[in-house]
Amino acid sequence: MGLFDFFKKENVEKKEIQALPLVVRTENVNDTLAKISSKYNIPLSNLDFEVMEVKTFIKTENDHEFIEIDENSKMLLKNENFLRNEKNEIKQVYEIKIIKYEVSDFELTGKMEINEKFTEAKFILSPKSLIVYSDILFEKFREELNKKKIKNSLLIDLFDEKMDESVEKIVAKLRIIGSLESEEEILLCKGIDEIPTVQGEVVYHYKKNETAVKKELIYPVKEGEVLIEIKKPKPGKNGRNCRGKIILAEKVKDFEIPSIGYDQKTIKKEEDNEKIVFIALKNGYLYNDSGVFIIKDEMEIKQINIKTGDVTGAKESDIKIDVKESDALKEAIGDNTTVETTTLIVRGNVGNSALIKCKDLKIMGQTHQKSKIYTQKGEINIHKGYVEADEIKITRLENGIVRANKAVISQVVGGEIFAKKVEIEILGSHLKCYALEEIKIHTLKGSENKLIISPAEVLGENIDTDKLQKKLEEIKRDLRINIEVYNKRLRVLKENKSSVDELKKLYLQNKTKGIKTSPAIIKKLKEFNSFKQKTVELKEKIEGLKQEIKEMEETIDKLQNAIIYAKIISLSPWTPYNRIEFDFVEPPIKLTYDTKGNEGVCGFKLKDFGNIKKIVKIKIKENNDSGS
Repeated sequence: MGLFDFFKKENVEKKEIQALPLVVRTENVNDTLAKISSKYNIPLSNLDFEVMEVKTFIKTENDHEFIEIDENSKMLLKNENFLRNEKNEIKQVYEIKIIKYEVSDFELTGKMEINEKFTEAKFILSPKSLIVYSDILFEKFREELNKKKIKNSLLIDLFDEKMDESVEKIVAKLRIIGSLESEEEILLCKGIDEIPTVQGEVVYHYKKNETAVKKELIYPVKEGEVLIEIKKPKPGKNGRNCRGKIILAEKVKDFEIPSIGYDQKTIKKEEDNEKIVFIALKNGYLYNDSGVFIIKDEMEIKQINIKTGDVTGAKESDIKIDVKESDALKEAIGDNTTVETTTLIVRGNVGNSALIKCKDLKIMGQTHQKSKIYTQKGEINIHKGYVEADEIKITRLENGIVRANKAVISQVVGGEIFAKKVEIEILGSHLKCYALEEIKIHTLKGSENKLIISPAEVLGENIDTDKLQKKLEEIKRDLRINIEVYNKRLRVLKENKSSVDELKKLYLQNKTKGIKTSPAIIKKLKEFNSFKQKTVELKEKIEGLKQEIKEMEETIDKLQNAIIYAKIISLSPWTPYNRIEFDFVEPPIKLTYDTKGNEGVCGFKLKDFGNIKKIVKIKIKENNDSGS
């Protein structure tokens, strides 16, 4: 330290000595400390204070000025009606002695946690705090916590009953064990939260899927669903925080309960003191018929588009929708529209980026190439988009994509099909067809078609060979490790069984005699039981791994067999330049055959020649089935 630094420090200390201690009365301790720091040029960190006296004042609607509370008026500070009254005010004045800060052997370290409205404040006491037990520890503790509250502008000796309880418990703990082992939470104060005002409101729950961008005019509903809720207005109550400030509850706005007409056969009304609700008595769609709400099973509509809005959430509601627009130049299901229902009849076209989800589907027009359709069972006239189904019938496939268990298509002029079974009446050119069991063609007219038996393509991600094999090996390795651990645990259980049985016997004897068993014995018994329980759980895990291995091996075997029994059939003579292909799962080998045009009417399948498998021709029987 330089010479001038020494003189500078000495001057600061002289000023502190001359100014301190200083006794002042104040409503804002922080502000007062800041002013003393500035006036005497003393760093704020060098200042501390002691609370000499606290006076609490109240002002009611009948008072012109604040009045100090006496013993009689103290009860008002515990009266809820007084505290919630916004015309009543509370403040405190503190007489403090400002002193020089000095490091002591008592310091509460931790963090303050105060909620947004200051109705609750906590101090999380750190075990690193400097605390030594003494007979006056409780008083020192309270004084220090009150100082922390004052620094955060929180009133003291108000809303703080729980604080004393927490301090007593901590002091008792320190008296017994001498130190803190973990953090301790101290509730410094708990004010009165306001009770929120309930404004009168009509909530149209059936419009829950509407957004600012997409509106709906067709509303599917389910039995038991709340359709409309009228919230009755109810005034709230003011609160008061730990600073003594009022928290105003929102004023009740004028509200007139509307009269809502409804069909009593399909909708029921329930009312209590808080609300009126209208509840669906059946599945269907909600329809507003001249101001009267009714639920219907079937619906006819000209179009579904951006103007009418989406139909969502109706797939499980047993609703039938018939979209009547059949003009070939217009769209029955508009661009970027979503339709979810049970049964859907579309008498016209499905637009760009339209999304359809249903159980039963019939489209009499055509689908846009960017449309997506998901159904259990469906019929489509002209398909250009994407469809997933359990069963699907298509009159004409024009470069669309089909994924199904069973696909029956009258005419194909390009596209992609992924299905377990595929049947095509007339096949043109440029089709990629992936099947699991069979591809049957009645009339073949075109060329450059790819007809492929491929479990991997049909089943998608579920049949990635490499992943299946790697996963199978991982499970087998996991099984081996778990069996080793399980066997070790069994040996430990067997070696300790006799000694544990003796401890159990002793425990039961002590229990019968009313004698307290040693904590060490009880701990050992608990550890043994826990070890035994985890061993049982490990055995269950091993059985689960064994079952998983068995199922995976069966899956791979089944898929390999599926390709052996699969066939590709044409009931008309084969034309040239069509590829026949069989894709193996394991090993991932592709066997191909390109038609020459001289094959006649026949089918193709795989035949096992011992060390090699080949594609062979098969005869077609009169009943359109294949022979060997």
